[in-house]
Amino acid sequence: MRELAKLANVSVSTVSKAFGDADDVCSETKERIFALAKQYGCFGKYYKGKFSKKVFAIICSELISNFYIGFVERLQTTVEENGGIAVISADHFNNKKQAELIEYYASYLHVDGIVVFGLRSPVKKGYDIPIVSIFSTIDANVDSVNVSMTGAMADAVDLLYRKGHREIAFLGEPLTIGKATLFEETCTKYGDIQTRVLESTNRFEQAGKDGVRMLLQEGEMPSALICAYDNIAIGAMKELKKAGLSVPKDISIIGADNIDSAEYTEVPLTTIDSASDEVCAVVWELLLKKQENKYYRSNRDITIKARLIERDSVGEV
Repeated sequence: MRELAKLANVSVSTVSKAFGDADDVCSETKERIFALAKQYGCFGKYYKGKFSKKVFAIICSELISNFYIGFVERLQTTVEENGGIAVISADHFNNKKQAELIEYYASYLHVDGIVVFGLRSPVKKGYDIPIVSIFSTIDANVDSVNVSMTGAMADAVDLLYRKGHREIAFLGEPLTIGKATLFEETCTKYGDIQTRVLESTNRFEQAGKDGVRMLLQEGEMPSALICAYDNIAIGAMKELKKAGLSVPKDISIIGADNIDSAEYTEVPLTTIDSASDEVCAVVWELLLKKQENKYYRSNRDITIKARLIERDSVGEV
């Protein structure tokens, strides 16, 4: 700092105040000191001022899934459109990792807000950082925005039922047990629908291929498939085509999540849209309100309804 003070022809105290972004140092002097510091490679070492843009952390479960990526991209776009910066991390469904990331962003980086997917541990007391959870939260003091699949699943089963389908299989993987349960509960309301649930040990497209292979080995194909998410449905469609079966002539398929490619598959995929645009808009609104008042709570259950999008992959029996 003494060397910078000599080069800038100011006192050491002025240099120190400049790096602390003090108001009693004029902007011209700050710029001269900062330019010299950058020239000699020590600006980052001494600068203590607050970053000019607001920074929001997004802690996602994983970054390999199109489902989560869709939400993350919409959140990042919203942050950037409002003049902020988004930093993104994945906790890989690990509770300890998630808690560590929240601690890091809140206590060390001092970000302006945190969005976490499925808060799985109570947040430490004393954080002044606004935190909002997408999907369920274990902490009653943290606002969450949930997505309900109940109505959309009912619409999906009803669509198949109206088109004459009475044998429907569900293709999933270990992380989609909840959707499989909802599927079976929905089908029981009809009485005459025969269901099968097949769970692959793999994920994404491979899970869809595995599910179709299991059905082919059993020798009794259902007339329709509901898949836990679109990637599984896309894998199933590929395997069905390989087996000489046509969608929707021989078998109908419904996916979930409405990923970008679902509309552009060989047969446009009927799917359940997770309302990511609406969810992200509500999350952003909550963050802004919490920034204005750190004690703000919505004090209500915020649930967005998923909706069925009908395309060409469902046909008559």
